[in-house]
Amino acid sequence: MVAFVSVTGLQKKFGNDLAIDGVNFEIEEGKLLVLLGPSGCGKTTTLRCVGGLEQPDRGKIEIDGEVVTDCERSLFLLPEARGMGMVPQSYAIWPHLSVHENVAFPLKMRRLGRSEIGNRVKEALDVVRLGGFGDRNATDLSGGQQQRVALARAIVGRPKVLLFDEPLSNLDAKLREEMRDLLKDIQREINITAIYVTHDQAEAMALGDELIVMNEGRVEQRGSARSLYNEPASTFVANFIGVANFFSGAAIADNSGDKDSALVRLDQQGSPSKTVRVRRGASGGSGEVIVLVRPEWVTIHSEASFSSDNLIEGTVSRSQFLGDHTELLVTTAFAPVRVWAEGMAEFEVGATVHLLVESKKCVALPAT
Repeated sequence: MVAFVSVTGLQKKFGNDLAIDGVNFEIEEGKLLVLLGPSGCGKTTTLRCVGGLEQPDRGKIEIDGEVVTDCERSLFLLPEARGMGMVPQSYAIWPHLSVHENVAFPLKMRRLGRSEIGNRVKEALDVVRLGGFGDRNATDLSGGQQQRVALARAIVGRPKVLLFDEPLSNLDAKLREEMRDLLKDIQREINITAIYVTHDQAEAMALGDELIVMNEGRVEQRGSARSLYNEPASTFVANFIGVANFFSGAAIADNSGDKDSALVRLDQQGSPSKTVRVRRGASGGSGEVIVLVRPEWVTIHSEASFSSDNLIEGTVSRSQFLGDHTELLVTTAFAPVRVWAEGMAEFEVGATVHLLVESKKCVALPAT
């Protein structure tokens, strides 16, 4: 991989609090990397360090082969010298200016000619699907349109890298989804490298070519949305990406010869009671483990009409019809389990059911 953006050993403190500690990543040109994690995990601080809005205490940042931050050499380029465009969480739209004037503002600061400014603003507004909106008052637009004005202003200067700081958090759910798709289309259309910060897992999975899950200032895991969902390295990642059920237990001796699977005795009130076969995770599958069970990795049966070691009996304690599936909460002797029953399947609260834990999908993770 040829890195267009390279971040090495980044560390930032605020007083005695360590906001980010040893963050490393690289991004290929034209790719969108999502920094994902809970509030306070360091994702926004990392973004601001890349953009030059925060000066790290340690580390090095390179953009398109140019070193823009090197703490060891006391090198720190100001934001305006880094070739960045930023779309903030708030729209940051000036209410007394028109759409054209808002978008043109960074070009005026660079003292470009009127004709070039006009051409670039028109180009940027066309890209964000706001052609013909230039004369309108920016605050007369809808929230989604104002967000597109902010995006046009970020790309009008033709930056090397686009930075997104939770730009859709102020929009309603349906508009968020529409804007999410538009942002991805535009990013691909103009083929720009981008870093996107969010705490919304669906947003991250839909947008990112790659995701980095952060936790307490460190990179917990990096990978595609599919790999993080199916092959999480820890229970933290498993719980943050998608819906997760967890069974605690211990891996036991297995004479099957299958190196990709593990036999796990599940804990019932502190004593081992049932053995299931699951996938062996990259860093799990021995000693004390946690078995990750996604709702769609379980099939639910009203009767145990077949025999399997991976059948677990339970009682339906909640049932919610959600259109394309019914979400059930099933109480078992080992843990409560959220299950998605397909189609129009109906299971009454209080009914006894049997859950088949799919051995090729459910995975053993390290208990730590």
